[in-house]
Amino acid sequence: MNRIAIFGEPGTGKTTTVKKIAKLINCKIIEASKAVVFPIALNFEKLPREDYLLRELDKISKKRSRKVSREMAMNTFIRLKETYSPDFIARVLHEIYVKNSEYKSVIFSGLRGLDNVNYCRLHNDLVVYLKADKNELINRLRKEKGYTQQQALTELKKEQDLYNTKKIEKVADLVINTSTNDVTQVSKKILSKLESWNRVCKRCVNTGKNPTIKFDKNGYCNICSSYIAHLDLPHLKKELDFLKSFKGTGKGKYDVLVGISGGKDSTATLYTIKQMGFTPLPVTLDLGYLPETTIPRAREMAKLLNTDYEVIDIRKYIRKIDLASYKKTIKLYKEPFTLETKIKFKKAYEIGRKHYSVRCKHSPIFVRTCQLCRRMVIRSYYSEALKRGVNVMILGINEWTNLSVAQKGKGYKVSGVRKLKPTKNKQAVYVFHLPFLLQRNSKDTKKILDKIGWTPPKGEDFIESNSNSCLYARSTERMAKRLLEFHPDSTRLAREVTVGFITKKQALKALGKIHPYKYTPRQVLERAGIISKQNEKQRAPSRHRVTS
Repeated sequence: MNRIAIFGEPGTGKTTTVKKIAKLINCKIIEASKAVVFPIALNFEKLPREDYLLRELDKISKKRSRKVSREMAMNTFIRLKETYSPDFIARVLHEIYVKNSEYKSVIFSGLRGLDNVNYCRLHNDLVVYLKADKNELINRLRKEKGYTQQQALTELKKEQDLYNTKKIEKVADLVINTSTNDVTQVSKKILSKLESWNRVCKRCVNTGKNPTIKFDKNGYCNICSSYIAHLDLPHLKKELDFLKSFKGTGKGKYDVLVGISGGKDSTATLYTIKQMGFTPLPVTLDLGYLPETTIPRAREMAKLLNTDYEVIDIRKYIRKIDLASYKKTIKLYKEPFTLETKIKFKKAYEIGRKHYSVRCKHSPIFVRTCQLCRRMVIRSYYSEALKRGVNVMILGINEWTNLSVAQKGKGYKVSGVRKLKPTKNKQAVYVFHLPFLLQRNSKDTKKILDKIGWTPPKGEDFIESNSNSCLYARSTERMAKRLLEFHPDSTRLAREVTVGFITKKQALKALGKIHPYKYTPRQVLERAGIISKQNEKQRAPSRHRVTS
């Protein structure tokens, strides 16, 4: 549902703009005064309990009511603010016209007050603030209302004192000066902003709501554009041949490690690597917050495919900077549901996207928890592979590697291999994304799973977001999606769509699902032994497991 909330001082052209937009798109205009303020002013001399008022207002607001004086409207606004809450009017409009609404698009007009602005922004309305030069406002009020210059100045001061109108400019999504833009230009700018918000990549599921996503002239997001420009299938064939060259190169019983969770991708990958002639050791890397079903399922699949199996506790790879990020992140997830928190979330998300590299020495907040986990996971690939005498880690990831590099250099070719060589005097470990190198799709994977008798657990879909396989991610999913306005795992699933592993429909279904969970992010980390309940000092890694 598209929602636009228009604010501004008297004389900035709010009413004219709303009418113009309504002619350009099919939408319902909701005038706050007529829908809320006037009916209450005329029907409730004494304000009742809020729940009773809401029930009655839904009925009486549909009846035609006479206009009340500006003074009476202002007094009613004050009464509502003092009796219920400063954002009462915006809350009522959303309660009546957003929940279970039959309208595809709604414009809220006539709203006033900074608190109502904050509510609208927090609940994902496009908040527009119209402003004009002071002399222009005075002239408009004199012409439209018949005010004298002093009356116009008095009116503007009243509005500012009561509604904090000018402060709205600092928090609005879009600010337009109607002194320099006519009503057509203003309307086009608003609709253009709305269109950019609703924009979806022509190829994948990335949207304009994600501040890190940009679109090219062909309608592709920056991720898809990079992939299309740098994809070289013969190069992927060379990388696959390079992987095959490691057969029999292990210093012990195994020649490769295979990351396995017992899920569809890792199970099909383990089967494939055996068919290719390797002797694999399936391993589950454990940070202490895997679902309780993960290790038993992984062990079962390893047994089914007649391989050894090992669980590796990787909490020993948590550094001080990683622990600091854990603490900052869980602190953010304790913040109340406010506009200030929403702004913090979006800013933290953008910063996290810049500093999730394993080489990074920063300790940012990671709204998307996977970005923090990968710091430990990638470092463990290197050390744990060498400990077991192998130089290869195989993953069932259906996307390419080194995305950041792909967007920088013209000479880059899309790759399914990551080379890990932290120091010059040590040998390298190579991480291969096998399904991507094989250019598989989900149908290919399903055929393999059907062949070996793999079935998903009850209630689990074939395509899921990361919250299905990580309890830390699960504990943050609902709040992150609500405050970011897009699912935190959308970029990962978008990349699986980009490469053709899954369809847009499959990805959207997975992103629309929220996994219920009773523990907070702090509780997950406490139960995993990463954060101490008493003093938040890091505990020695334990075998205690978080259960779902």
